[in-house]
Amino acid sequence: MFQVFSKKRIALQLLTLALTGTATAAAPLEPKTENLQCADSRVELHADCFLYAGHMLACTRQSLRFASADGKTLGTRVFKPQPIEEGDDYPVIEEKVGSMSCVETKDKQKLVVASMFNGGNCAQCEWTDVYTTDGKQVGSTRERKDRSAALTAAMEAVKDKQVNRVLNQKQLRAFYQVPAGK
Repeated sequence: MFQVFSKKRIALQLLTLALTGTATAAAPLEPKTENLQCADSRVELHADCFLYAGHMLACTRQSLRFASADGKTLGTRVFKPQPIEEGDDYPVIEEKVGSMSCVETKDKQKLVVASMFNGGNCAQCEWTDVYTTDGKQVGSTRERKDRSAALTAAMEAVKDKQVNRVLNQKQLRAFYQVPAGK
C-alpha cells in the first residue's frame, strides 16, 4: 500500500511540475521597430517587448540608433533596464518614447527631440531628451537644472506655433500597446 501511495504521489508531483513549468514559461519577446528621418540621418527605435500585467507591452531591451544615409551607425542610445523584480520574466526598461520629432532651431540646426514617459502620473513622469542627428545627447528636461542652449532651442522649436519648425514627427504611444487580436 505504501508503494501505491508513493507512485500516486510521484505521478501527481510530476503532473504538477509539468503544468507549473508550462504556466510559468517566460512571455515571448516581440521585436519592435520604428523609424524617423531627420535631415540626412535616420533614427531607429529598436525594442524587444513582452506582454506585461496582461494589458500592455514592457520592454527588456530598447535603443535609439542614429544612422547616416548609407546606413552607417553614427551613434546609439541604449536604455538600461531596472533590476529584475521577483516573479518577472525579464528586467523592465522604465523609459518609453512617446514621440520622436526632427526640428530645426532658429539658427537652422537640426535636432531630434524624443518625448519620453514612464507610465506614471507625476511631474517627473514625462520629460524630453534632445539629440543631434548623429546621436549625441545635448540635454534632457529630466534634469531640471543646467539646461544647455541646444536643449532650450529645440524646446522652442517644438513649441513655436508661429513658425512650423517640426520637420518630421512620429507618434509612438501605440508602440507600447498590445497589437489587436492578441
